[in-house]
Amino acid sequence: MDRYYGVKLYDRAYCNGSNLDLMEECGFNTVFLGRGALDKAFTEELTKRGFFWNIVEPVFLLQPDEPYELATLEDGKSAHDDWVRFACPTDGEHLDSVRRRITEDIRIYDPPGVSLDFIRFFQFWETTDPYAVARKLPQSCFCPRCTERQKAFPTLGDWRRNLIEKTAADLCAAARGEKRTVRIGIHCVPWTRNMFDGAILDVIGQNFGVLSETGDYLTPMIYHHMMRMEPSYVRDLLKDMVSQGCAHVLPSIQVKQAYRTEEMGADEFGKALELSLEGRSEGFVLYKWEDLAEDECRIDIVKNTLKR
Repeated sequence: MDRYYGVKLYDRAYCNGSNLDLMEECGFNTVFLGRGALDKAFTEELTKRGFFWNIVEPVFLLQPDEPYELATLEDGKSAHDDWVRFACPTDGEHLDSVRRRITEDIRIYDPPGVSLDFIRFFQFWETTDPYAVARKLPQSCFCPRCTERQKAFPTLGDWRRNLIEKTAADLCAAARGEKRTVRIGIHCVPWTRNMFDGAILDVIGQNFGVLSETGDYLTPMIYHHMMRMEPSYVRDLLKDMVSQGCAHVLPSIQVKQAYRTEEMGADEFGKALELSLEGRSEGFVLYKWEDLAEDECRIDIVKNTLKR
């Protein structure tokens, strides 16, 4: 397919034929499925109807019932803020469990693609003030094991980037070893190189240029309203990624407000949607279907945009 027009879907209650009918009516051809929405009959129907679909695989995000070590912040506290709980990035047992889970999901569901999410260092970026002081951003990991391994690198930023790049390469190899043709996406924190004094590289550990060569495409989560930015930020980040050599970028934009009480109007959504298709964008994926499915106004915006 020339371009991917997709939605993220997390609630299994929406995994049925009537929702697929509406997706097709809108012009969607792509679905990102959270693991909580995995249903064999639904994924088989996605394949039958010709959708490109993938499973969103969290890497360093931990669920409350998982027994693995939490990352350690600089002040000694655990890397935990609300629902965002991050595993220690050098916990081998955790990484082994992620690798097994991804290969098992491919074996069971046979998806055309998988998307690696939370493949980065801890940060609740969704609620980060865009004017925050860079040096005050939480940083990890400072457990004894990680602290020892950092000594082999010139800077903490070098260590973080190297760890994320090796983890991405390892998980991509495991996925392709299970299914050679699987397409692999990598979710990206939506910060330009200049934001917070280069924190995307030195704190988050994501080098877009390198990761774009490891996976098949990158999915920056350009949720401008969540970030307290104007819709034009969608264009700004896409340009910044292209300037870093990212050849395949599939931006994700938000449908409605989240983490804010201020409403995100339908017109604002429409503007962000248009901007997501500019330049070398490979399409878009909307966060999320559950917000779109019940909103006739925004559905009409999608239909009209895709008819042009």
